[in-house]
Amino acid sequence: MSVIDLITRVDAICKKYDKYDVDKQKEPNVAGDDAFARLYGVIEADVESAVQKSELAATEKNRATVVAMNAEIRRTKARLLEELPKLQRLAFKKVPALH
Repeated sequence: MSVIDLITRVDAICKKYDKYDVDKQKEPNVAGDDAFARLYGVIEADVESAVQKSELAATEKNRATVVAMNAEIRRTKARLLEELPKLQRLAFKKVPALH
């Protein structure tokens, strides 16, 4: 099998499974009717926000501010843990092979 044949096969496989690519689902030209992509985007944004807050808390000098930031991070984490089963259910519906 030549390299060209391999590249052709890989391209065909990539095109077949393009609809499962989360990065492409987040592009603005994709329709917003995919519940999994919407929920994943919200969760990913919340995780990024919590990571940034934790980095700020690590460099903060005021103890009261650090305590408040850590409490907010814990609340965000608890809310995200509640959303995780919903995301898993949507993932199972989207890709039946995950069962």
